[in-house]
Amino acid sequence: MELQTVLSVLDYVFWAPVLLWIGLFFWFYRVSYPTYLKKMLRKGQKWAYIPAAKTFWKPCDIVFTLAVSLFSVAPSVWAFGKWSEIPAVYALAEVPLFLILGVALCNVAKKKTANLYRSAYFLEYRRVRYESESKGVFRSEADVHNQTVWRFTRNLKKAESRGRLWKYVNAMARTKKIPRDVIAETMYV
Repeated sequence: MELQTVLSVLDYVFWAPVLLWIGLFFWFYRVSYPTYLKKMLRKGQKWAYIPAAKTFWKPCDIVFTLAVSLFSVAPSVWAFGKWSEIPAVYALAEVPLFLILGVALCNVAKKKTANLYRSAYFLEYRRVRYESESKGVFRSEADVHNQTVWRFTRNLKKAESRGRLWKYVNAMARTKKIPRDVIAETMYV
């Protein structure tokens, strides 16, 4: 009966780090992504809108990744100490692997968020292009781009002030509503 209890506890110990990794992904994806967008803005990506960024997000990324990595090693340390003759300290060799996994997870999550913002930007770009062409006013690419950046930033600031930034960006990025002329240009060329 005691072995049964130990194995049931092990089930929970195994799943706790998995849940922490999922939480870490959503931390990168939903909370600390402005640090990545700020880096993209410095590289010249004018579409990158940076919500109200906090200065403590970068250290929190490091601390949370390190904590999740160490907590993920805890079941291995326990298993090494309980069932193996190998010293439990050797299980700590997994920490660098989990740190590499954390960095990769950070990159994937933040790039996914950046792609979401980029898709939302290009929807606004198609709207500006469609409005200018439907009125018969043909603008240069630089003018359309500047008008798009201005409108995109204005709309996102308004959504952020109302507490709906994430919902608004998701809706813009996932919409399939494209003006008719844009469809005609792309489908029948």
